[in-house]
Parts: sequence; C-alpha cells; structure tokens
Amino acid sequence: MWSLIFGAIQLIPGLAGKFLDWQVQKANVVLDGFKTAAGFDNEAYKAYLSALVETNRIKLAANAWWGARLIILTAGWPCALHMAAVMLDSLPFYGHVVGAWNVPRPPAPYDQYEHDIVLSFFIVAPAMPLITAASQWLGRK
Repeated sequence: MWSLIFGAIQLIPGLAGKFLDWQVQKANVVLDGFKTAAGFDNEAYKAYLSALVETNRIKLAANAWWGARLIILTAGWPCALHMAAVMLDSLPFYGHVVGAWNVPRPPAPYDQYEHDIVLSFFIVAPAMPLITAASQWLGRK
C-alpha cells in the first residue's frame, strides 16, 4: 500500500510539469494573438492619423481662399444685418414697440435673394469643406 502511495506521489511532478507546459503554450498563443491584434490596431491608427492630417490640410487650403471672405463681407453681412433688423423689429421686448423701427422688407426678387444668402450660411458653409475635398479628390484621378 505504501508503495502505491509513493508511486502516485512520484507521478505528480511529471503530470504537473506537463499541465504547466500546456498552460504556458496556451498563454503564448493568447499573447501572440494579442501582439497581432495590437499591430493591426497600430497600423489602423497610423492610417487614421494620416487621413486626419490630409483632411486638416484640405480645410486649411479651403479657408485660406480670400474670395470667400470677400463674398461674405460684401453680400453676406449686409443681408444678415438687414434680416436681423427686420426680425428684431418684429419682436416685442422691453421698451420696444413692434414695428417702431420701420425696417422695410426688400423688394420682390431681392427678398428671396437675401433669404437664400442668409440660408447659405447654414447650408452651404458647412458643406463647403466636403465639396472642396471631393473636388480635390476628383482632380487627383
């Protein structure tokens, strides 16, 4: 009986060694998978950063054009100020009688022009970087 017990005790280090070797191999497989995934993430992040740099370069080129600023100064600001005056004249606030400023609407075709110009600040201006990027992209091909 003692020989069986001592024989079983002698088998334990061999079995434990094989089990630990199996655990180490399993951990190495998981570590290799992590290293591969981290490499893919690193490459994807580098591509993202280069795309972000290119997008910012395109935005800078679009914002540096002086023609857009000139158009905003000559057409945009007067229309926006006039529309703001009409709107403020129609609001009842403390110490102001509605219509007291007598700000007239522009004549027939110009009222639509003013509306379109002011609306372009909210529709065209946000879309302009996309349009510029698309035109530059098409120009490269």
